[in-house]
Amino acid sequence: MDPQMAEAFRWIPYGLYVLTTQRGAESRAMIVSWVSQVSYSPPLLMVALRQNRPALPAIRESGAFSLSLLSRDQKPLVDLLKEPTFQSQPSDFFRQADPKGLPSIKGACASWQCRLFSQRESGDHILIIGEVLSTMANLEGEPLTTAEFGKTYIGQA
Repeated sequence: MDPQMAEAFRWIPYGLYVLTTQRGAESRAMIVSWVSQVSYSPPLLMVALRQNRPALPAIRESGAFSLSLLSRDQKPLVDLLKEPTFQSQPSDFFRQADPKGLPSIKGACASWQCRLFSQRESGDHILIIGEVLSTMANLEGEPLTTAEFGKTYIGQA
């Protein structure tokens, strides 16, 4: 991508989310920003993940993932979770949605528990489509966006 094009892509605002997966007894959490609603009925969310992310095998194996939209006051969590290899789950950050659900972030603006609906290769990313099975919303928080964070992911490794 040429530098002018990359700079233009940096202007696209996104929310900052935590994607949580489970593979056996191992849980993973990572920061993602390329998220969008893609259907109303059934309710579907799309997440774009770089093909080398450790979350992909876990999503494919378990058939599930969770998304939590961070609130502005959760900005410090981004540095903690932004590494794709982050694995620990401090109980003060995470809550279990239900006995079969994946952990989500306490205090997030919203959370979605999804089952894997479909996936599609798209350049150097995989589009993961999840059917939303349950949600949780926090009406008091304001979403943390890439504009407030000061950095935008444009797909570079």
